[in-house]
Amino acid sequence: MNPDIRTILYASDLGEGCEAALAYAIGLADRLGARLQVLTVISDERERSLVDIDSHVPQQALDQYHDRRAVRTLAHIEAQVAGFYAARGGSAPRQPVTELIVHEGDDVPQAILDAADRGGADLVLMASRGKGVLAGLLFGSATQEVLRRTRKPLLLVPVGE
Repeated sequence: MNPDIRTILYASDLGEGCEAALAYAIGLADRLGARLQVLTVISDERERSLVDIDSHVPQQALDQYHDRRAVRTLAHIEAQVAGFYAARGGSAPRQPVTELIVHEGDDVPQAILDAADRGGADLVLMASRGKGVLAGLLFGSATQEVLRRTRKPLLLVPVGE
């Protein structure tokens, strides 16, 4: 057991290659005896949908739509975790995933940093799609911003697109 890394936060955008990053996060948490929290941040569309269709759809229906969207995202993460264990059968590591979090908001880097602080993460793990530092700086990727602002160790797992 590693006394320095007891909790890992894996921040996933559910994009291409995220299953490989999840598998890496689970394996790392298992090897270190650490807890694993999985976070996905989805865009906050409540404000935009109010502007677009406010007069046509009751507020309660809009709220239900957005709540179901978060539930569908959570179910997607649960299915990825279950798929990881199903594919490995008896050779799978123990189940270190302790929390699945879906956060709705537009500031993805801040949501990741806040979740790491709230959950007591000792390490933040994110997938990196290899688009390069220049592209990240030009387009303001969440990974680059978390790297710039975090005070916690950040592990980037390269995945293909």
